[in-house]
Formats: sequence, C-alpha cells, structure tokens
Amino acid sequence: MNLRRLEPVDTIYPLAFTNSQPSPQDSTAAYLRDPAARLLLDFFTAKGLARLKEEDRREEWYDDWLAYQAEHGLYAAMLSPQQYSARGATFDLLRYARFLELFAWCSPAHGYSLQVTFLGLFSILGGTNEALRQEAVKSLEAGGLLAFAVSEKAHGSDLLANEFVMTETDDGSLIANGTKYYIGNANAASLIAILGRKTRAAGSERPGRDPFLLMALRPGAAPGFRDVTKIHTLGVRAAYVGAFAVKDHALPESDTIAEGRDAWDAVFRTVTLGKFFLGFGSIGICEHAFHEARTHLSTRILYGKPVIEMPHIRLAMAEAFARLTAMKLFAYRALDYVHGASHDDRRYLLFCAVQKAKVSTEAVKVLAILSECIGARGFEGDTFFEMALRDVQLIPGLEGSVHINLRLASQFLPRYFDRPDRTLTSPPSLVSDPTVSHENPYLYEARSGSPRSIPFRPFLDAYHALAAIPNVTLFARQAAAFRRFTRSISALELSEIDVPLGHSLATIAYAQLIAEHATTLSLPPEITSLIFGLLVIDLSSSALRLAAIPQFEHVNRALITAMIKAPRTRPADWAFIPLQ
Repeated sequence: MNLRRLEPVDTIYPLAFTNSQPSPQDSTAAYLRDPAARLLLDFFTAKGLARLKEEDRREEWYDDWLAYQAEHGLYAAMLSPQQYSARGATFDLLRYARFLELFAWCSPAHGYSLQVTFLGLFSILGGTNEALRQEAVKSLEAGGLLAFAVSEKAHGSDLLANEFVMTETDDGSLIANGTKYYIGNANAASLIAILGRKTRAAGSERPGRDPFLLMALRPGAAPGFRDVTKIHTLGVRAAYVGAFAVKDHALPESDTIAEGRDAWDAVFRTVTLGKFFLGFGSIGICEHAFHEARTHLSTRILYGKPVIEMPHIRLAMAEAFARLTAMKLFAYRALDYVHGASHDDRRYLLFCAVQKAKVSTEAVKVLAILSECIGARGFEGDTFFEMALRDVQLIPGLEGSVHINLRLASQFLPRYFDRPDRTLTSPPSLVSDPTVSHENPYLYEARSGSPRSIPFRPFLDAYHALAAIPNVTLFARQAAAFRRFTRSISALELSEIDVPLGHSLATIAYAQLIAEHATTLSLPPEITSLIFGLLVIDLSSSALRLAAIPQFEHVNRALITAMIKAPRTRPADWAFIPLQ
C-alpha cells in the first residue's frame, strides 16, 4: 500500500517476497531482518522457479536444501528451546510463524520437512525423558530431521484404534512391532517419535485398556526398521510422505518418551500446535499465488486494457485480497493467544481448532477465486500457481482434518457464549510489538482437559470499537442470533449436529480475533468493512445449512433464519483495495 512510513498493519496485507534485501519501507523488511529468513529466500531465489518445478514433477528429494539448512543451522534456529540449545537459540513463536509463511511462499514441499521436524521434536520435549530431550535437540542442531509417527493406514487419526504395540515379555523387556502410514521425513529422520500401545504377551492378563506408550526410534541404528516406502500424493511431491514397518525392535526403557496419560498429553499438545502452525503455510502459499495472479492480470491485455481493470476481475481480486488479509489477521492474533497461554488461560485451544479448520479452508477459497481470474495460465506447468492449487488442498484435506476440528470447536460452544469471565485480559499483539515475542514454557507441559471448562471474555466485546462499521454491527447481531438458537435446542441435538454447529462457531470465533486485531492495528475501516461483509455472507451460508437439517422443529428454523443477513458493503470499500 502507498503509505508514507511502514506501520505494523502493513505486514498483515498479502506480501510479495521478491527481494531478500528489501528497503526499510518494504513491508517484508519485518520478516527479512531475520538472517535465517534471508538465507531461506536466497536459497530459493538462486534455485529458481524452473528448477523447483522440475523437482516437483520428478518428485525429487531435496538433499541440496537439507545440506544448506544444516550448514546454516536454520531448523535449529527456529525450533531449539533455550534450555537445551548449544547455539543460544530460543523457540520464538512469532519468528517461527513468519518463517513458515515465507517457507511456504518459497516451496511448501520443502517447508513440510520443517513442519514434521517440529512434530517429532515437540513430542519428545513434551515427554518425561530428560536424556531424550537433550538428544533430540543435539540431533536437530547437528542438522538432522525428526519425524512423528502416529497415524496408521487402517485407522488414520483414530488413535484409540492404534495397532502398533510394544509387547512386555516375562523378563520385563519390550518388543515393538507395527506399521505407520502418512509419516513425513520417514526416509531421512535421525529420530522418530512413535505412538503405540504397551501390552502383555499372549496369555497374560492386564485389566483395562492397554496404556499408550510414546517411544523413540533411531532408524539408522534399528535393524527392525524396514519397508520404508514413499506415498505418492497430489501435492508436496518433492517431500517424502511415507510408510514404514518396525519388526521385533528391542525397546530399552531409556527410549520411552512417555507412557500412559503423559504420552497422550505429549501427542495432544504436539498435534494441537503442529497443525496450528500449518495455517501459516496456507497463508504463504496464497500470498505467492496472489502475487503471481496479480502480476499476470496487470500485464495481460484484453480488449485494449489490462485484465485486472475489468470490473468482475477487480471484484474477485479484491475479495481474494480481503480473505487473505482476514486469514493473516486471525492467524497472527491466534498466535498471541498461544504466546500468552498458561494453566489459567487455555483459550488458545479453541483458536487453534479454528485455525486448523477455518484458515486452511479459506486458503482453498482464495485459490479458487484467483484461479477464476487467472484462467488457463494458472494450470500451466511453469507457474507457482499450478503447484499452489495442488498443495493448498492438502492442509485441510489431509493435515487439518476439518471435520475433526469443527467437532472440537463445537465443544467450546457452551462456555464461549455463557458465563463469561470479565477478569480475563487480552494478550498483546506480537505484530504490533514484535519485541515481546518469546518462548512459552507452558506449551511443553500443557495437559488435555475438557473444553467446556475453559472460560472466555464476553463474546461481543471485540466488536464494540468497530460499531461504526455497519457490517461489523450486522455480524455481531448474527452472532447473538446464533447464541439464541443454541440455547433453544437440547444437549442431544447439540451432539447430533456438532459439525454444522462447529462451522458456525468457528466463523464467529474467527471474526472475533479479526475484530480484535483490526482494532489494535488500526486497520482502515474500508478493509474492515469488506472483510466483515464477507463474514456476514459466510455466517448466513452456515445458517442456511443449519436450517436445512431435517430434524429441527419450525421454531428452531425461525431462530436460525434470524442469522441470515445481507451485507452493507459500499462500492468505496471494494475500490479501496490496492491491486496494482
């Protein structure tokens, strides 16, 4: 945007990382002041898009990148916690989120190896084995990758059906057997955290369910690690998503990361944060696709003028800009709640679920809108766009498990709307003041617990400062109507329709954090109006889906239809978006 000086809000708009040495007035400078970010961008600038697309077509594993990151300690700089780092690193949340956004701008397939390394490392750091914590960080700082093996081909995310077992023999030793599926870095990890069940040998009896056990395995030193195969996926083709088997692996007690409830909690908090951070990858993919589409549409001449000047194209690109800006407003505000999380403030759990369900699906919408604008050019093999169309679908479809996170969001519904806690404070914005970003030790020890026990501030408070914007007021009325509807139905009905209810609540929680961040960053009212106009449409669409559920009585449908509103977005709001 044409602003006289750089403001924090400028980093919230769609960015274009085209120069690793930007001027101080360039909004990407806030990212590229980080030496690790500059090294990342330098590597992919030197590689070039043509070579990147060739590797994508050939599904070529990226040894050159891994050697480069190991040489410069990039993954260690992002992930090593201060307590264990020999390099003086710290796990800075804002720095990591921005690095992931930039990484996805460069190559989502390469970024996948970092996302998976986080999962493997974080699960070990959240365990109870001090020696393994030190070993994991040492391996990371030596340039190694880690992996996290939870899912299985037959059961996917159903962890309770896990068939990987650690069998306890008569002498008390453990033998591990089983297979894992959809495991990133399976071909190259120096250390893998594997979830299984601790069981007794045949003929022995153990009361109750076999407890979980999270174990560490070093593939290079484990003869029982075998049958490693690559799974060929629609996107991130250069990455390695694989399957493997473990056969009769003798598991010493020293390789137990955690057991029982401790193992479950280590997996829970790892999945919660690991999948949350994927949202920043969705943002980076969309930013690069938006930049490529805008560049093409500005230079493509049809009927004597640039395509981007056509009214319908301009409206579509403005919507893509607004939705992408909303994604960033929410994601970085949700990061504030992660940053401020504690035993007494677990609101981040709702916002993590919303990020996994909402930000990733918004990214798919943005790519669909851009695809309609860029047309055939977006399907040509020499574009980043063609790769983005494939890669962006994997996050909600495979990694985010949207329906699971919508169901999770619905569990927060009673406390989100009722019995608010006015003593809760709002966390500071890291975007507004990056200097306050730091490592949060609580994240390594967070326990799972009932979402229904987590209080929130009054849900309408976020909209008060923006009440002069008609679309914000409209949305607040829709949210209030949804609360009235949820109070009218039984607990049984709530449980039977948890996914559509979660969809509506996710949209409302998404809007809350957008409103909070728009206020803090003094987002121009025109952009705020446009974003909330789209949110009014989205919540109205959710209401129509609710109204179509056949088991509701007529009175319930009447309450639902009170949520359906038409936005009051002005032509000036649409025209305000900078597209050239």
